[in-house]
This record gives sequence, C-alpha cells and structure tokens, in this order.
Amino acid sequence: MEKEKPKYYSESFKWEVVQDVLSGKYTKAEARRIHSIRSKCAVLYWMRKFSGNKKYRQPSEFEAKPKTMEKRELEKVNQSKIAEFEKALEKEKQRAEIWKKMVEIAEEEYGIEIKKKYGAKQLSKLKKKAAEK
Repeated sequence: MEKEKPKYYSESFKWEVVQDVLSGKYTKAEARRIHSIRSKCAVLYWMRKFSGNKKYRQPSEFEAKPKTMEKRELEKVNQSKIAEFEKALEKEKQRAEIWKKMVEIAEEEYGIEIKKKYGAKQLSKLKKKAAEK
C-alpha cells in the first residue's frame, strides 16, 4: 500500500473554499467532499488563517472554550458562594446585635450584671476562695 503524496492547494483556491463556507453555500464537510480535500481539518485551518489569526493551527478563543467555560462556571459558583457567605455573615451580625440587646435589657430588668468585665476573676477562683473561708 503506497502512501499518497500530500496535495498542495493555491492561496486563491483556499480563499475560494473559505468564502463558500463563510457565505453558507457549503458546510466545511461539504466543501471537503466537493473539492476533494483529503485533510479533515484543512478547511478549518484555512478559515483560521484567513481570519488574521497568527496562530491559526491552534484553536481560537471561541473554539477553545472548555477550559474557559470551566473557569467561568467556577467563577459563577465562587460568586454564588461569596454571596451566600455574605448573607450568612450579615445574619450572624444581626444575631450578635440581638444578643447584645437582650443582655442589656436583662441587665436593666433584673439588675444583674451579665457581661463579663475586663479583669474580672474567674468563677472557679471565686469558688475556691469562698471554700477557703
């Protein structure tokens, strides 16, 4: 079995095929069949080449979406988590404020000090001293 020699196409031929595909006259696969182009990705390369992309053998920004899409999806998930955490933080801040108010009201209503003052002795130390007396 003999290997076929690579076939080279002129720039004008490539341009014509690309124009046919871009105009919607043919799909890439149809253009390949009609013009007997053996390479499965030649038309795609030509389209990239004529688009002005210097690296036409690499996927364009729009074709290389999986990683970009993964990043975008991850960013969306992270943004939703951040929003969720911000809501939870706000809720906890409100809870802390309510707790402070309850302590203040209880201190006023019952005349007892609930808040621990700075430098106050520990209860266990007080109990030990009371037991010693």
